[in-house]
Amino acid sequence: MADSQRDAIKKEIRNRLMAERDFLSFCGYVDKKHPIDAKHIQFLACKLEEVAKYILSGGKEGISRLMVFMPPRYWKSQTASRKFPAWLMGKNADLRFILTSYNADLASKHSKAVRDLIMSEEYSQVFGALASTNEPVMLDPESKASASWEIADRNGGMLAAGVGGGITGFGGNLFDIDDPVKGRKEASSENLREDSYEWYRSTAYTRIEDNGAIVLIMTRWDVEDLGGQLLRAMVSDPDADQWEVVFMPAIALEEDQYPKTHEEFVENLLRGIYIPMGGDQLGRKPGEPLWAKKHNAAQLKALSVNMEDFEFAAQFQQMPRLAQGNFFDEDDFKIIEKRPEGLKWFRYADLALGKTSTSDLNACYAVAMNEQGDLIIRDPLKERNLDEFLTHCKALMLSDAEIGTHWGFEDVAFQLLVFKEMQKDKRLANITMKSMIPHGSKEDRASAWRSRTKSGKVFLVRGTWNLGFLRIAAAFGPTAREDDDIDSVSGGVQMIAEEAGGDERTASSTAVVVSAEQLFGDQFSVIRGVYGADEV
Repeated sequence: MADSQRDAIKKEIRNRLMAERDFLSFCGYVDKKHPIDAKHIQFLACKLEEVAKYILSGGKEGISRLMVFMPPRYWKSQTASRKFPAWLMGKNADLRFILTSYNADLASKHSKAVRDLIMSEEYSQVFGALASTNEPVMLDPESKASASWEIADRNGGMLAAGVGGGITGFGGNLFDIDDPVKGRKEASSENLREDSYEWYRSTAYTRIEDNGAIVLIMTRWDVEDLGGQLLRAMVSDPDADQWEVVFMPAIALEEDQYPKTHEEFVENLLRGIYIPMGGDQLGRKPGEPLWAKKHNAAQLKALSVNMEDFEFAAQFQQMPRLAQGNFFDEDDFKIIEKRPEGLKWFRYADLALGKTSTSDLNACYAVAMNEQGDLIIRDPLKERNLDEFLTHCKALMLSDAEIGTHWGFEDVAFQLLVFKEMQKDKRLANITMKSMIPHGSKEDRASAWRSRTKSGKVFLVRGTWNLGFLRIAAAFGPTAREDDDIDSVSGGVQMIAEEAGGDERTASSTAVVVSAEQLFGDQFSVIRGVYGADEV
């Protein structure tokens, strides 16, 4: 045998052994096109090896929860959802994997890629029949479906399913969630975002085996997408899972964008955004591209120019934010930790008669203004059903938290009837209320305090409602679907102004806890006939 042949054999043996031991080497061995020289792939591979360490050690070491935030088409799925399960299966063929995506078809496509890789000659040379192992990893010939397959003579296998779908009779040592959001339409749907999070908590999480790991791989879309909600839970719930995060913006951030203190870091998490302390995870300089072979600086600049700003920030920079609005932007509002003491609070109830899931909301925010002219907003009461809203409104009026609060109700249509009926209840004789005539359109009323937001003089008291309010504020305008929150704040601001001007029309009364039909009787039918259910 010639020396060159002998050297080639030795090299091949070394490559196979390295592929067995090292995940990145495995990626390069089974797929010559895999970009193992890319720094972001090298970083990701190291983190995935820590996930493998956690599973293989029975939870004694390694990473149990990993989020991967990268731009689209940067080989994150090829690495984490296709190569990694196959490599880990080679390390222990009794492991079971659950792979999910925004729909069952994409999940099955990833699962099929793992299955086909295990059946390949390259894989067989590392972990299969052609490898120097007494227990080769091979597919069960009786179980080859792309969405569900098993390993021959072992317990291992994979199940693929869509996010939101059922996963029954199957537990996973590794639960892989790859691209849980299909696109902007789905990311913008509050119902779909909540459904996704509920599915994760009620279905997905219950299928994880003891000492199992979860890997969430996604391009960011929204501050309240699945990644954003899990980030917020990390700091809002002390018992929530703590996640390791791979944060890879396409363009390295400027130095002043990274949090300087733990408080700034936590504030970002509460807004559904992860930005690491200490700078870029790859050590890049500000403005440096993540993967110049894919997108150099000029190409990224072209992408940013031709995309909506908030889309590029979310998908390529992994920093989702709310779209800039006609009236308010997300950054206009500041967050404070608790309600200031010694202020007079006002609550204006923006009422609607709807009872269905598509009806306008009844909304009531507490607002106050300090000596510096800062507007403070806190503790909304929101219900879609009027009867439920009035019940909770009554309880709030009587609570210690709202002692001294002034309440306002619109002096038109059925709202005036609510106000008059509330005056009849002696239990709320000490509650200060007034009927009000709104000035101008909803946009006109919002304009009265818009300038304060632009001057950094509007503050939200921290609460779970903050992100929802910011979303509604950013979307507010003449065609906004939801304007009840903004109108409630506008009414409170008008109450502050009228109080300062001495225009007092106060009364004492209570909320009503019976149904609207019982409350107003024949008047209720007249109101519906005149105004229509949608208008009132």
